[in-house]
Parts: sequence; C-alpha cells; structure tokens
Amino acid sequence: MSPRQAGPTPHRRVPASTKAAQGLAVLQLVLGEGLSFRAAGKQLGLSKTTSWRRYWFVVDRQLPDLYGVKARRLPPQRGTRLCPRGRPWIEELDGPNGPLHRGGIR
Repeated sequence: MSPRQAGPTPHRRVPASTKAAQGLAVLQLVLGEGLSFRAAGKQLGLSKTTSWRRYWFVVDRQLPDLYGVKARRLPPQRGTRLCPRGRPWIEELDGPNGPLHRGGIR
C-alpha cells in the first residue's frame, strides 16, 4: 500500500489546451450570447462550477499580455486549493518588478 498523498487525487488531469478550448467556448456563450455560467455549462456538457473555472482560466492567462509582460507559467486556477478566492497571484504582474506591485499600476 502506498502512502497517502496530501489532499484528494483528481480523477483525471485535463490538458491546458482542453481547458483553453472549453474556456473560449464558455467566454463566447457568457459574453457573446449573455448566458449564465449554468446555461453555458449545460450547453457544453460542463457543470456550472467547471464552466466558471474555464472562463477564468482563459481570462487569467491573458492578464500578463494585457500589461505587456511575458508569462512564464500558467497561473493557479481559480476555485482550487492553490487559489481558493480572488484573482491568482501572478509573479510577473504582482511581484516586486511587476506593473501591479503594491496594488496599483506604475
């Protein structure tokens, strides 16, 4: 018997490309057609929570580009243990040399 890892083990890991494709579809349905996350998720075969997470996955990945900063890695996904609430901390934006350091734009 192997030692138990910290926290539950996900049933499956979803590739970032799949998350991005689903997130773009949710973004289109929510912003383009005015659907709720529940309705968008139902149309795409996702739960309302998953559709919300996919939406923010796409938005959070674009944040560094909006500020002209090169992202080095994917930000933690909202609604998970790494980012339980609020916008994820992105080192390139929020770090000591980032444009959003100290809560404001330089």
